[in-house]
Amino acid sequence: MVASIILMGYSASQFVASYATLCEKADAFRNLARENESEEMDLRRSNMALSLLLSIGYVVLVYFSGLVPWIAVVIALKLALTLFFSDRELCMVIRGIEFKKTYFWLDKVDSFLNISLGLLVALFLVL
Repeated sequence: MVASIILMGYSASQFVASYATLCEKADAFRNLARENESEEMDLRRSNMALSLLLSIGYVVLVYFSGLVPWIAVVIALKLALTLFFSDRELCMVIRGIEFKKTYFWLDKVDSFLNISLGLLVALFLVL
């Protein structure tokens, strides 16, 4: 239940962020990566490893919480899609590609679905 609330909170912060805020954070991250002379593959690998570890942990917690197994499968598929978007966003930031409004709205939809997912899992566990 705590993991679902954390997922909802993080996704909510992404959902309410404006386009300008997203661009500012991307510029700050890109500058930090340049200062540290970080390679794109190293950044992508660490992002993927951390995100995958957290996603697998969440799916395992959901699976062993007593919910039906197909819910864990749906969550795993949704989080895999989120990982894909996260990697694409990281590539855009590192390469200095400006975010298109289409991608910004796609990110908003993904965040909203993650909020819904976390809320539904929390409700299923409580009820």
